[in-house]
Amino acid sequence: MKAKFTIIVLFGLFLAPILIAVVLNSQWVDWRASPDRSHGQLVEPVQPLGEFELNDASGTARSLPDLTGRWQLVHEIVGACDQACEENIVLIRQIRAAQDRFIPDVGLLLLADQPLAPELIERIESLDASFLVFDDQAGQTLSARFPANNQGFFYILDPSGNIIEMFDNTADPTGIRKDLHRLMTWTVRE
Repeated sequence: MKAKFTIIVLFGLFLAPILIAVVLNSQWVDWRASPDRSHGQLVEPVQPLGEFELNDASGTARSLPDLTGRWQLVHEIVGACDQACEENIVLIRQIRAAQDRFIPDVGLLLLADQPLAPELIERIESLDASFLVFDDQAGQTLSARFPANNQGFFYILDPSGNIIEMFDNTADPTGIRKDLHRLMTWTVRE
C-alpha cells in the first residue's frame, strides 16, 4: 500500500508543473506577468546623434563611426569635475563592468562643458580603456545634441548612434544597469 501511495505522489509531483503550465497558457485563464518598467525616460521619437568631427580630450579626431557599433553609456559633466563627478565616472564604469558577457558591446562616453585637468583625463582613461572624453567646446557641441543638455544626465545610445533613453542625475545606478542590460538582450541586431 505504501509503495502504491509513493508512486502516486511522485507521479503527481512530476505532473503538477505540466498541468499548471497548460492551464496558464490556455484560453481559460488570462494571466500575464507584469512587465518590468523602464527606469529611465525613453526618448520618443528616437533622436539620432548625427554626424560630427571633433577632437576628444586627448586631441584625437573623432566622428560618429567611433561611437557606432557598440552601445554607449553617456554622462554629461556640468561645471568643474568635483568628488561627486568622479564618483559618477567610476559608477558608469561599474555599470559597464556589470554587463557580464556584454562588456565588449558597451562603450563609455563623457561630455564635459569645461576643460578637464590632464591628470583627471589620465585617471579616467586608466579606469577603463573604453572611455571617450570630450571636454570644453567639443563636449558642449556634442552635449547640445542631447534632449536635456547640460543638466548632468546619463544617456544610452544604441549601436546606430541614436539617443534612446535618458536618466536624470539622481537616477538609481541599478536602474541604469537593468535598462542597459534589457536593451542589449532584447534588441535584435541584423
